[in-house]
Amino acid sequence: MASPALDPESPPIVGAGPGEAFVRFVANAFRLRGRASRSEYWWWMLINLVVVTLTQFVLPWLIEHRLPQPALLFGPFGPWLAANITLFSVAPTAAPQTALVAGILIASGVWMLLTLVPGYTVAVRRLHDSDLSGWWVVLALLPVGPLIVLLLATRRSRPEGARFD
Repeated sequence: MASPALDPESPPIVGAGPGEAFVRFVANAFRLRGRASRSEYWWWMLINLVVVTLTQFVLPWLIEHRLPQPALLFGPFGPWLAANITLFSVAPTAAPQTALVAGILIASGVWMLLTLVPGYTVAVRRLHDSDLSGWWVVLALLPVGPLIVLLLATRRSRPEGARFD
């Protein structure tokens, strides 16, 4: 029998740690059915925020002592597309001066591309766990939509959400 973290048919793991949450994020990357607990969703969001912050701000600053990216964005699916809330912004600077920083920024872009669809699917599963339709993620296309979707993701789990399994 597969572990609950890897079994896509298992119920959401309440109180999942960051490792379990990330394993379920990857294992269910393209799965819209099912549910994701609050801990699974918010650990993914924290992991994503840390990776993007490190690759777009911290490492370039440590290497070149300047910030090549103008803003740190946060949204209900990760830092991609128009569904973003600006957490931190700086004046835009020139292109990176070293190949290492350019490589780090490319890796950041690859990370964002690879987590684009899984970010949406985990948001849909999180909404399912609180007994809401996954179609609520479409709100993120509206100007205040990302904030609404983030607030909906904070809702508690409901037993009725099992209908999405």
